[in-house]
Amino acid sequence: MFEVGDAVAVASSLAPVDLMISRHGVMFFDDPVAGFAALRGAAAPGAPLVFSCFRARVENDWSHAVDRVLGVQPAGTGYAPGPYALADPAATADILRRAGWVDAAAVPHDVPYVVGAGDDPVADALAFYRRIGSAAAILAAAASDERASLEARLGEMLATRIHGGAVTFSAAIWIWTARAGEAA
Repeated sequence: MFEVGDAVAVASSLAPVDLMISRHGVMFFDDPVAGFAALRGAAAPGAPLVFSCFRARVENDWSHAVDRVLGVQPAGTGYAPGPYALADPAATADILRRAGWVDAAAVPHDVPYVVGAGDDPVADALAFYRRIGSAAAILAAAASDERASLEARLGEMLATRIHGGAVTFSAAIWIWTARAGEAA
């Protein structure tokens, strides 16, 4: 069965779930303990949870390189929903434990991250960054002449990242596994 919807809202209607997988989705829970607890509540006893999330922002060239070009100073530490919400493995392990998951473990992986491709990979990458991440907010808030200057600088940097016809960066991710603990 495939269900589309807010994971927390639909989880209980799907119970008992034998396996839960998320590809970069659980980083956006407003309250991560409550979110993971809702998933745990819908999981069959001992059911595995597998999810991917980004490691620290400075390890993710797809963000960090753009931050340098645009002069972005990333926000401080602490949980905030978003791409780097679960970057800290100790904090994420604690969230999972408090939400009823056991045997949590994270394995780091470095993967290529394509942000632009096609006939004009730089234009495609610029379109991506207009929608995603800190660049999107900065570009949207800039006056048109400033936006053009920022996009020109960003485009120059993106052009240096073309490999095999695509604008490609590195991404640093965690692959987490855990099992549903005993019901509370």
